[in-house]
Amino acid sequence: MADDDLTSGEPERQAESTPDATADDPAGVPDPGAPAAEAGEVAAQRPKKSRMRKVLVSSALALVILAGLGLAGGTYYYDQVALPEDVAMDQTTTVYYSDGTTPMARIGDTNRTLATIADIPVDVQHAVVAAQDETFYTNDGVDYGAVAGAAWNQVAGDGTKGKSTISQQYARQWAELEGTSYARKLRESVIATKLNQEYTKDKILEMYLNIVYFGRGAYGIEAAAQAYFGKSVKDLTLGEGMVLAGLIDQPEGDGKGSPFDPTVNAQRAHERFEEIKRTLVEFRFVEPAQAEQKIAYPAKVLTAAQARANAVNVQGGLDKPEGLIVHHVLAEVAALKDPKTGDLLYEGVAPDGMKHFDRIRNGGLKIVTTIDKTAQKLAVREAGRNAESNMDGQPQNLQAALVAVEPGTGAVKAYYGGDSGNGGDFAGTYADPVLSNGEDSCCGGHPPGTAFGPYTLASALMAGYSVDSYWNGESPQEFPGSGRRLATNPVRNGAENPAAAPACRSGSPKWCTLEEVAVLSLSAPYFGVTEKVGGAAVIDTARAAGVTALWATVDRARQKVDLGQVSGKEAFPKYFNTEVGLGQYPVTVLDHAGGMATFAAGGAAAKTHFLKELWQDGKKTHAEVIRPNRIRGFTEAMAADLNAVLQGVPQHYGLKLHDNRPVAGAAGAWQFAPTADVAHAWMAGYSAYDAAEGSHGLAVAVWVGNKDQEQKIVDKSGRTVIGGTLPGAIWRDFLDAALTDLKAPVVTFAPRQNTGDKKAGTGIAP
Repeated sequence: MADDDLTSGEPERQAESTPDATADDPAGVPDPGAPAAEAGEVAAQRPKKSRMRKVLVSSALALVILAGLGLAGGTYYYDQVALPEDVAMDQTTTVYYSDGTTPMARIGDTNRTLATIADIPVDVQHAVVAAQDETFYTNDGVDYGAVAGAAWNQVAGDGTKGKSTISQQYARQWAELEGTSYARKLRESVIATKLNQEYTKDKILEMYLNIVYFGRGAYGIEAAAQAYFGKSVKDLTLGEGMVLAGLIDQPEGDGKGSPFDPTVNAQRAHERFEEIKRTLVEFRFVEPAQAEQKIAYPAKVLTAAQARANAVNVQGGLDKPEGLIVHHVLAEVAALKDPKTGDLLYEGVAPDGMKHFDRIRNGGLKIVTTIDKTAQKLAVREAGRNAESNMDGQPQNLQAALVAVEPGTGAVKAYYGGDSGNGGDFAGTYADPVLSNGEDSCCGGHPPGTAFGPYTLASALMAGYSVDSYWNGESPQEFPGSGRRLATNPVRNGAENPAAAPACRSGSPKWCTLEEVAVLSLSAPYFGVTEKVGGAAVIDTARAAGVTALWATVDRARQKVDLGQVSGKEAFPKYFNTEVGLGQYPVTVLDHAGGMATFAAGGAAAKTHFLKELWQDGKKTHAEVIRPNRIRGFTEAMAADLNAVLQGVPQHYGLKLHDNRPVAGAAGAWQFAPTADVAHAWMAGYSAYDAAEGSHGLAVAVWVGNKDQEQKIVDKSGRTVIGGTLPGAIWRDFLDAALTDLKAPVVTFAPRQNTGDKKAGTGIAP
């Protein structure tokens, strides 16, 4: 049992002949460490009257506790002391990968994860009982013999402290009882007695092991198991449990760690281990004949530094790429509403009126994300600056971002927006009110150029144009009727195809098929297509496919336009002009990956999301809801035509997968005004989708641009970066490795259906 002072909280008045008595030694008890002669002198100086008073008080206390608790259960005082009910302990919320078992990050003000008694091996339970309260299973919550003995020891002045049972220790921590007064001891004992009347021993032990502190910032035995052995409590051996049990008495020591921590003081830790071993055998928790075989001193205990390193990998998790995922999924959890009232489920209000989400941060939630741990590892490898990555050795101003979304479900399978969750997010924007201020994060939107073309192409198909229709592809090209472009500012085909005369099969740049416009990434004819179908239609197609926001320039300032609140008709031309069809306006990598997933699924748009499951107190309280909605007016036949066209883009840039798996995509680049230098380059696309064959495929968007101020982007060889080069290589290598590792079946796209009118368009026949 843990040591506990049993002294009066009120210092007794001492005679002038006892100058050594202080408030720290209210009873005038000699220091056990003092020389015998000095202790004898102090004892001799104690007035007989004071000594007698101490005898009476201590005896009275023992009688009150022994008789009052044992016999007077119906007394007023006993009734007035509350019993712990539904103890709300701050505990760690854990974010997991999609497998639900691999932790991605842990958040919270207190490092605690609640464990049930079933999670804790019986041998480990016995180790704690042997170390802290060997009579736990038979006492009534208070060891009356120990209380009486401690009281007499205080009277006798031998300095021996009393001991508290596990029930008393739990009561003291639950009620936050401090000091060493008799009143505190009495209240603690009453609570301990009531606990044993109300709960089973297993329940008391479970509550105790979840509240007790083990040092190293670990509250509760699950956190302790991770902090000292790097494993879950359910996997602890008896010997490891014995080490943890021995830490409870002095979890911090002198601030350098517990003296019973084998990595701090190996000798004292081993001595404490042997003490617990003897108690285990004495009380038959372990049979003597089995002791040597069953009880083994742990071969390895993590050092504090190793434990901190492990914590960095998981605890918090905001200083690594996955930290951005944590922000995104917490924003989704914070947005959950009560279906009956419409109120936010986890929003709280502090006494000062400030709103908060402490019930998420400190509520012990189990948050399972949609992120596949294998795909995520590949995303970090391919888009980060690693030796195996295409980003290795590239100029330091370059930054890449990559997002992978599962077609048909909208589940985000991999996300890389930067190296740290504490920095800017180059792949998306989050509004996390749990670990951040709830405002949009920085850096997510980038102009996609002709990588935005699939939305324009889909709009054209819905407007009745065939992929074989003809369009004027010359560059530069004037569009005087647009009201946006004048002869002094013509539309050019851009960095992906800077030549004034694109090599169309007709032999004339003025007679290019819509398919060639898409494959060659021709900005000028995309502008012409947008004029014909209308900018509002392109915006509505993007909205329906999953693009949630675009950025406009309003009064020379960048402004995010929420497409969930604004229709194409409302947004065009108020915020966006005809250039929306050729990708002038920034979009996030996350949104674009979600839009590509929609086309991969034949036009069925599933909401892009990070939250797969939410668990609280061992019960699933939320699961992802997948309800794909088809883009209105976009048929499966049109989807087949679009997919047939977009397969030509990876082929055009030589971005073939190793198993020749069919893939489709779109490439694009955008300059920064007023120069013609490329500052943003994109590659976005997907593998074939066939749910019937068990292959959802994968949609991936990759952006490469600048970390800070806009400037020309060139690769390590000095060549201008465009969508089909560096972003394309990252896209191909990630998609190739991810589909291989995920063992996705190889399926093909549906054949071209040749919908629409071939004769319509702006093309001029040669």
